Amino acid sequence: MRRIPAVLATALTATSLLSTPALAQPARNGGAQVIKGQATLYELQSGGGNCSYPSPPAGDLYVALSPGEYAAAAACGGYLDVTGPKGTVRVKVVDQCPECQARHVDLSRAAFARVADPGKGLVGVTYRPLANPRVGRPLSFRVKEGSSQWWLALLVIDHGNPLTSVEVKTTGGTWRKLARADYNYWIAESGVGQGPFTVRVTDARGHRVTANRVRLSPAAIQRSTTKMY
Repeated sequence: MRRIPAVLATALTATSLLSTPALAQPARNGGAQVIKGQATLYELQSGGGNCSYPSPPAGDLYVALSPGEYAAAAACGGYLDVTGPKGTVRVKVVDQCPECQARHVDLSRAAFARVADPGKGLVGVTYRPLANPRVGRPLSFRVKEGSSQWWLALLVIDHGNPLTSVEVKTTGGTWRKLARADYNYWIAESGVGQGPFTVRVTDARGHRVTANRVRLSPAAIQRSTTKMY
């Protein structure tokens, strides 16, 4: 896990504890429940957290969730609006906070500073999952290192809502469902051939789109022209 854990104390420091508002503006909230909880702050040590994104979102506005809310990576790539004493910030789910209890969100330092004085370390907040946030970019894909025609791990980036399904079309024309790992890659244990692949992505709000010509090129970020909504 690439994170510095939260510390639930008033002596919390800066190094203990998806995108800028321009890239993720308010959209339909779908009547999402407002949750009352608490927030701490932390900083990623490297990379994009347990969700395996190659880098933090622009502006370093991100959040780690408790194990129950992280839900074995089911929450990855979604967005929350978090409100505290100073205001509201929009953050992308990129990480898990193993020591956090339910309704405890672990914010980046930049995000925490939008809602409270970072010197406080622990504050009461409310937060709400968002429906259809505007991410402003089409889907990207990353094939994990070690992938081959016999084993494939695929990361989907910039989808906005949490995902429920990723499928790859086989050479026979049928759709093969991939299994999500708790580090947010979608896995075909026996592979699906040499590619390029046609990939079908479904999110938690029922949007389903297809992206073509995803290459078997490990570690490369492949930007498509397909948006989720």
